[in-house]
Amino acid sequence: MVPLMETALERARELAPADRVADGLAAYLERHIPEEMHSEEPGGAHLDDLQALGVDPVAVRASLPVPKVAALIGAQYYWIFHHHPVAVLGFLELEAFHPHRPTLERMIERTGLPREGLRQLLLHASLDAVHARDLHRVIDSLPLEPRHEQLIGLSALQTIALWAEVLHDVVDRGTQLDPAAR
Repeated sequence: MVPLMETALERARELAPADRVADGLAAYLERHIPEEMHSEEPGGAHLDDLQALGVDPVAVRASLPVPKVAALIGAQYYWIFHHHPVAVLGFLELEAFHPHRPTLERMIERTGLPREGLRQLLLHASLDAVHARDLHRVIDSLPLEPRHEQLIGLSALQTIALWAEVLHDVVDRGTQLDPAAR
């Protein structure tokens, strides 16, 4: 998420101050990117969580993303460069669908997964509610034209659709590995 936001910030800075939407977007991303840095390396805190779950972080870094994740992120880069960086706001709309802390607590209890492996999910159960409110205030404050609104909406719809497919694939793969989970 952070590298994508950094790309949108660079592009917004190129368009600002002549483009008021890009100018407002840049101001928001300058505040929001540091809020999403939970380690020195973008994604490092997630890798720490995966390691606590028994996943090799070196193997994760070396692996290619699954095609649906590549399509999800690749579309964002395309829209940022070839249409407008405001597209990233549709992607960030995922923060409005943050983890629910009581659900995470039940999952930890029922699965026996180590809490250390779910630190980022637990953190974002609190943070993303605030981030989503801030995101919506920013969207409401920008002087969006219909083309910007359409791009944000398209980005949000594709993001949620592809993310749902990715999660479905993870669940399918998990049930194929564990016949007892069926």
